[in-house]
Amino acid sequence: MKNVPEQITRQIRDFNRFYIGFIGAVNKSVQNSPFSLAEARVLYEIKHNEAPTASSINVQLDLDPGYLSRIIRRFEQEKHLEKERSPSDGRAFVLRLTAQGERILTALEKAADKSTAELLAPLTKSDVYGLLRSMDTIRSILTADPQSTEVRPVNPGELGIVVSQSMDFYMNEMGLDQSFELFLFERMSRFMKNKERERSEGWVVDHNGSIVGSIFVDREDSKSAKIAGLLLQPEFRKMGLARKLMDKALAFCRENLYQRVYIMSFPELRDARRLYEYYGFSPTEEETKNAWGKEITLERWDCILHDYGDE
Repeated sequence: MKNVPEQITRQIRDFNRFYIGFIGAVNKSVQNSPFSLAEARVLYEIKHNEAPTASSINVQLDLDPGYLSRIIRRFEQEKHLEKERSPSDGRAFVLRLTAQGERILTALEKAADKSTAELLAPLTKSDVYGLLRSMDTIRSILTADPQSTEVRPVNPGELGIVVSQSMDFYMNEMGLDQSFELFLFERMSRFMKNKERERSEGWVVDHNGSIVGSIFVDREDSKSAKIAGLLLQPEFRKMGLARKLMDKALAFCRENLYQRVYIMSFPELRDARRLYEYYGFSPTEEETKNAWGKEITLERWDCILHDYGDE
């Protein structure tokens, strides 16, 4: 996103100030102990990393090297940790917590857990899981890594969620009216009947219990199938999840010996068109008509999976 408005940067900075205050409250117990937050983090990194050295810990925490050196020296003097020369690098020392250091870290972690639990106690279960999903979303967007996501078959009761998300997308992005919702429900009704015959299937992207993406294969006849409902929530795009959904759908089509598969789409969906081309689909038909509250152009994209001639 280029030319980010100043209002957005202010909102992010405001959230940062709030979150820093929240973290301060969570770590209040640590600050009331003989250890600073940085020192507690050093103990944690030594415990939870394989063969940690001062250099690797500094990469994790981005502390001033001199400050980190003083922390390690004090911990060694107070018998919280011990050092052993690295077998792979004779210039470095591997750090390990002593039994005393382990006890200290356990006490600090228990105190921090208790403090966090007290802050979350007034919230409902739904609010807590909503908070966790939001935290994972922030992590996923900033690292371009889809945390805690799973592509799995659609479960009973989830088709309504998918229809609602599709309706929101096409109303906002394409300006379609509510008559499109009837079309979506009719399509889902057809899919459910075909799914009972085991020649149709659907998959969703599950992110910590929330549906954030979908795709469906619906039987047309014994030789052909339609791929429909490919959609990802905006914050989960550009993460390779669309390809994972397409891989699932096309693998199902090949397993069921469909010779041809096709997709109906709109020319405005440029990212989707690039994805179809990547998987070997080609545009074969185009139709412009009045539907769903406006003039639209529909494209058909086809892909040949098996060629059995006139069998």
